[in-house]
Amino acid sequence: MPKKISQKLERFLKSPIVLIIMVFLALALVMLKYLLLDEASPLLLTIGRFHPIVLHFPLVLLALALLTEVGAYFNWHSLGRTFSFYLLLAAVVFTLISIFSGYLLFASGEYAGNLMEEHFNGAVLTGCLLLFSLVLYLHQSKGSPWFLMSLLATNVAAFYTGHQGGNLTHGQNYLTEYLPMIGVEEKIYQSDTTEYLYEDIVQPILEAKCAGCHTTLRAKGDFSVSSFEDLFKAGESGKIPLTHYNPKESELLVRILMPDSLTDHMPPAGKTPLDENEIAILEYWISNGAEQKQTLTDSSSTDSTQKEITLLVNQLEPALKKYRFNVFKAKRNAQKLAEELEELAVDMEVNIKRDQESEGELYTLSAKFPPAPFGSEKLSQLKPYLDLFTKVSLVSSQIDDADLYVIGQMSNLEELYLQKSKLKGSGLIQLSKLNKLQILNVSFTEVDDKALLDIVKFPALKQVYTYGTKTTKDVTIALQKYKPTLQIHAEEGPYF
Repeated sequence: MPKKISQKLERFLKSPIVLIIMVFLALALVMLKYLLLDEASPLLLTIGRFHPIVLHFPLVLLALALLTEVGAYFNWHSLGRTFSFYLLLAAVVFTLISIFSGYLLFASGEYAGNLMEEHFNGAVLTGCLLLFSLVLYLHQSKGSPWFLMSLLATNVAAFYTGHQGGNLTHGQNYLTEYLPMIGVEEKIYQSDTTEYLYEDIVQPILEAKCAGCHTTLRAKGDFSVSSFEDLFKAGESGKIPLTHYNPKESELLVRILMPDSLTDHMPPAGKTPLDENEIAILEYWISNGAEQKQTLTDSSSTDSTQKEITLLVNQLEPALKKYRFNVFKAKRNAQKLAEELEELAVDMEVNIKRDQESEGELYTLSAKFPPAPFGSEKLSQLKPYLDLFTKVSLVSSQIDDADLYVIGQMSNLEELYLQKSKLKGSGLIQLSKLNKLQILNVSFTEVDDKALLDIVKFPALKQVYTYGTKTTKDVTIALQKYKPTLQIHAEEGPYF
């Protein structure tokens, strides 16, 4: 019975009207991105949120369809045409559902940027190839190599689309991030020995728990854990981080042992603290001299204390390997990112530098003097790196209101300088999504009172510079009364 039904269904799908419908569907997929919804309803957005759940099913169906057809081509199995037909038909239906639900998220504006474009384009390509594969299946003889190649191309497109989706959700190069580390670099971040207390145990702990804020490049409180020597240099407080043989006078340990409620407690709230075993090992090392080449047995402690610390080290070894690996990965990724941004800065004729005042791999961007032309085309080159910038200065650039949509995606942006640019003010509302933006300079632009009213919606904004704009004194005074935390300066202001 199922075979008769599938035969009738196949004959129906081979009809000219169905072929026209499938061509129309393929064209609709291609045109989908150009028919963006201005406003997405809560119902459609709710449907769109099911996209990550739905998409895995058609991926499995596509792979299974390919394996089935390869097996049939080489006579590896005896599954009938009915099974292949229903499998392919299900893949078409659920792939189209997945693309449609993904389109609703795309249209809502919740996801944007180059990765989103590539992910969506890949989905459309997958859908078109799958429809083409279905047409070939229906109109070619059994075992057609053209159908097999088309289905293979569909799976490749689906794999590419899935890869871009992973990048979109988890960050760029999500799938390939660890490939260069396999085998070649393993000896750098893993160690089979805990011979030296500092190099093999204490240093990995400090790098894992403290290096986010305290390195040579970013030494908060003038304290760094980048080298052994740095641990004995007085910081901003004037106190020495470590004192040989004296844990109670070692400022680092004092702050680690402080109650969490105190502001000087280290690490600060939101950071992962040292656990009891790690603190015990650090205290043991300091008590026994805090030397660079000190081993577990080089101490004046009793045998029982040494055995206790050795047991703690053994218990901590899995965590130490993880710390070493994470530190190695972070340094490698930071170096790779720095090299990419250095090349980009040369190509765009701008300055891109590490922001020494911020945590993490964050940067500043500024035009050179005299500034080179900088407009929409160059700004688009920054799309893969938008969340890396804390300060952006594009003085005397060709940036206009349409470009503020891209700048509005710089989630870590704190300061923005756009003096003497092409702004008129209609796009300023795009910056209201920036929850960290504190300083905005639009001096010598055509920003007017209507545009200035939009800055009330900026959550963190503290200072605005409006010299040489079309804003009026009355509106400025009214705004400052309405929002006392906001200072509007009728002066040119800083350029960076």
